[in-house]
Amino acid sequence: MHTTPDSAGHLSARLRRSALLAVLACTLQSSHALAQDTSAADSSTQRAIEHVAKVAQYEDAINALQSAHGPFDTRLLEPLQGLIDTHIENASFEQAFALLDQQLQIQRINHGLYSAQQIPTIETMLELQSSAGDWQRINETLQYLSWLYQRDESLPTEARLAGLKSVGAWHLRALGQDERAREAHHLVRLSILEDKAAALAEEQFGAESEALVPYLYDKSVADLYIALAIMLTDDTSQDLMLETEGLRSRGSIGSGGGAGLGVSEVEALYGSRASTVIERSFKANMGASYSELERIRDVFAGTGNREAEAMALLAMGDSVLMRQQFEDRPGNFAGMRRGTSSAGSAMMSYSDAMALFQEAGLDKALIDALTRCPVLLPATVFHATVTAAMPDCVHVAEPVSYALADYNLISTLIPGLEGKAESPEGTLEAQLRFNVRTNGQVSNMEVVTISIDNTPNRVKVRKLTELMQFRPAMRDGTPVRAENVQITVRIPAARE
Repeated sequence: MHTTPDSAGHLSARLRRSALLAVLACTLQSSHALAQDTSAADSSTQRAIEHVAKVAQYEDAINALQSAHGPFDTRLLEPLQGLIDTHIENASFEQAFALLDQQLQIQRINHGLYSAQQIPTIETMLELQSSAGDWQRINETLQYLSWLYQRDESLPTEARLAGLKSVGAWHLRALGQDERAREAHHLVRLSILEDKAAALAEEQFGAESEALVPYLYDKSVADLYIALAIMLTDDTSQDLMLETEGLRSRGSIGSGGGAGLGVSEVEALYGSRASTVIERSFKANMGASYSELERIRDVFAGTGNREAEAMALLAMGDSVLMRQQFEDRPGNFAGMRRGTSSAGSAMMSYSDAMALFQEAGLDKALIDALTRCPVLLPATVFHATVTAAMPDCVHVAEPVSYALADYNLISTLIPGLEGKAESPEGTLEAQLRFNVRTNGQVSNMEVVTISIDNTPNRVKVRKLTELMQFRPAMRDGTPVRAENVQITVRIPAARE
């Protein structure tokens, strides 16, 4: 472009003016950012001053009470709690933890070693220990809290039941976060707690009450987890056999008693994967799980609740299906070729459930909606109605696809073991697409997306899907192959 001297001067002025405006804009932005930084710094300083003042106020009150009444007076509990809350708000967890321990000493001295008054303090300790990832201390705290709920009969039964459930939930959570070496411990503790909760609920509600059912079902699921871990894991399997088979109490061979058999002795006697011991333990725990489902069916049969009885039959069919799909089969190979090629004898319970649904007067369209999609097993909650049990699934007939709910699976070795979703950095998320056969097993698996795409993570996800077990989709009571099933799973990242 050709320019005259005048136009060149005009252009130069425009450029200078644009440059000045740009500099002014940058200056204003810098000033605004500086003002924001200064404001944030002032706010942070003010919060720090307020924190110090609150701490000093509570400490003065605590010191005055200690001087007047001694270090274990119950009047100290309130200002201690205020100081604890202040430290937690400021993320000063170590200081808070020391004060919680002081609170516990006061409560134990004034109310007894197993008093319920200390439960809120212990629960706060658990949360702080969890934030620090201190699972050794968490396990010790859980053991003590479990004793409290079992021994203190002054608590209302409903509170004791809720407490046992809360401790059980911590053990379930630990399965995804604690060391793998303690996996058997958490599974056994979960089963023991569910057993005690079921027994307490039976005392409270009666053996024939529908209110007992959720506790029986949770006990059934806990036994199922142990059975699957015995069949599908290695070190955890050995530890569980030592616990559930009572080998520790028998003493070493030829010793006449003593410390009991260790893992090395079990391997020497039966082999590192002793099929006879594993099969016996697997079937015993599966049998215990199935027995609780039978009790649930009997409860609903006694109350005349046909729909709920049919739901119990559906759960019994799931139990039979899992037993036959995970038990050892001579001549089978590793991987996908496990179990049987069809739903087998599980169909007897499924068919009985369908007939009972019809007898209960349920609409066929409702039953079809319940059975249209594959359902990941085990179902972790028992629903007494078809409406409540309706699977979270979007089914499209043409082209065929099934979009299932997202699952937070806290184990890659125990199928269907669900838990709380943890922090993203500790979780591997994968979107999968596969088919589900008429026996409920997965085939033709494809990883659509994966949060951290590398070979070890893809292997981890593939092993998980090989162990997934579904209740197959059914049409008019007959299992059908489900193609293009999509699901998102979240599983723990690698750990020691």
